[in-house]
Amino acid sequence: MKFFRTDAEKEFNVEFITSPEIENSQQRWNDIIKGSPFWVDPKENDIRTINFAKFLCQYTAKKACMDLSVSVTGSERADFINKCIRAMVDTSIRDKVEDMLGVGGIILKPNGSMNPDNMIDYIMPWDFAITEKTNNGDIRGCIFINRLIKDKVYYYRLEYHHFTTSKNKEGEEMNVYEIQNKAFKSNSSNSLGKKIELHDVPEWSSIEEVVHIMNVEKPLFAYLKTPFNNTIDYSSPEGVSIFSNALMELRDLDIAWSKKGNEVEDSQHITFIDENALTKQGKGGIRASTVELPRFVKGLKLGLDSKSTIDEHVPTMLTSDRITDINSVLSMISTKCGFSQGQFILDRKSGRLTATQVESDDNETVETINDIRKCIKTALKNLIYAINVFCDLYGIPAGYVDALDDDVPDEDIFYFKDLLASFEQDRSRAYNLMIQGIYSKRKYLKEYEGFNDDEVDAMFAERAQEDAERNSGGLFGEE
Repeated sequence: MKFFRTDAEKEFNVEFITSPEIENSQQRWNDIIKGSPFWVDPKENDIRTINFAKFLCQYTAKKACMDLSVSVTGSERADFINKCIRAMVDTSIRDKVEDMLGVGGIILKPNGSMNPDNMIDYIMPWDFAITEKTNNGDIRGCIFINRLIKDKVYYYRLEYHHFTTSKNKEGEEMNVYEIQNKAFKSNSSNSLGKKIELHDVPEWSSIEEVVHIMNVEKPLFAYLKTPFNNTIDYSSPEGVSIFSNALMELRDLDIAWSKKGNEVEDSQHITFIDENALTKQGKGGIRASTVELPRFVKGLKLGLDSKSTIDEHVPTMLTSDRITDINSVLSMISTKCGFSQGQFILDRKSGRLTATQVESDDNETVETINDIRKCIKTALKNLIYAINVFCDLYGIPAGYVDALDDDVPDEDIFYFKDLLASFEQDRSRAYNLMIQGIYSKRKYLKEYEGFNDDEVDAMFAERAQEDAERNSGGLFGEE
C-alpha cells in the first residue's frame, strides 16, 4: 500500500520519515518468508527454497512466547484491560511475534470497539507510515490506513495519530493528542480516489473526524519491534528482520539443499545398451521395430566398444559432503541471527532439519530470546497504557492498574517459561503450587502425570465417595 503514503502526506500536510531503503527491505523480507526470495527464479528449477527464514521466525516466536501469561490486576478497570490483553495473548501473540521477527516490527493498536475479544488491531509496516519520532527512536506520530471492499469499490480510511499543542484558559500551552480521520472512495486498488464523508460508509459512521484527548503522555498504539540494530537506516525508528544479516547465507542454504535434491534425483541407476541389440530384424535385413525399454535402460548409438553391447552407469552420491556443507551454512545462520552455533542442524540419520534443545551453555540463544521478551513486555505495557486511555474515553470506572505502576516489577505482571527448565523442574514447581491451592489439580494430573479427563473424573469421584463415607461413619468406621 505504498501509494497511500504520497496521498496521505498531501492530505495531512506532513512528511513521512520512513526511508525507501527500509520500505524496500520490508518488502524483500516479506517475500522471503512467503517463499519467494529474490534468489529464486520461478522460471528456473535449479534453485528451490526450503523457506528456512519462516521456520526461523516460527521457532524463535515459539521460544520467546513459551507459556507467556499476562496478569493485570488492581481494580474493575484493570480486570477489563486484563481481558483485552489475555484475549490477545491466548489467541494470537505467537503469530504476531512471528510477524514482527519477519518484517522488523508491527503495531498493536486499540480499535475503540471496547470488545475485549476484538479490541486490538495488528498493523503490518505497509499499512502505516511514521511522521514523527523522539531522539530515543520512539514513534510519536503515525498514519494508518484501513480498507473495505464492496461491489468492487474500494473504501479507504486514513487515521492520523499525533501530538499537537493548544492553549488553556490561562493562555498556557498544553500537549494534546489528536486523532484525525478521513475517508476516500476509489475504483482502483492503487489510489485513494476521491474524498467522502465518514458517514457515507456505515462501518465508519460512528467515527469522529477529529478527536482531541488531554493528559496523554504516550501514543495510543504500541510498536512491537525486534531488538536488533537497524544498520539499513540508522535514523529510522523501525526494526529489522531477525534474518536481515543472513540473506546470503539463506541463499547459500537453498542452493546447497537444491543441489542435494538434484543429486538424489539424478542418482538413478542407468543401463546403456547398444541400439543395434534393441532392434528386431525384418525380411531382407530391414529393421522392423525397436524394443520398448524400461525407464532405467537407455539405447546408445555407437557409444559402446566392440566387445560389449551393455554399459552400466552408477552415479556417485556425495551425501555426507552435502550434509556437511548444509550444516556449515546453518551454523553461520545461527550465529548471524543471534543463536548459538549448532542451534540448527540437519540430522544425518533422519534427514530432518531441526533445532536442538537449548542447553545451559547456549548463552547467545538465551540472550537473544530474553532480548525479544523484553521487547514484548515493552510493547504490551504501552498497549495497556493505550487501552487505559480508551477506558477514560468510554467511561469505564477509573481504578488502579498495577501494570501502569513503575514500582510493580515485571515479574508480577508477565510470566515466561524458563528456557532451561526441565520437565522435572516444571513438575516440581507445579506440584508445589498445587499443594498451595494455586495450581489446578486436574491440570497437574493431566500435564505431569499423564491422566486423561475420564481418569481424572473417576479419581475425583472415588475420592469424593470416600470422603462422604468417612464423614457418615462408613468405610471401616462402622463400629
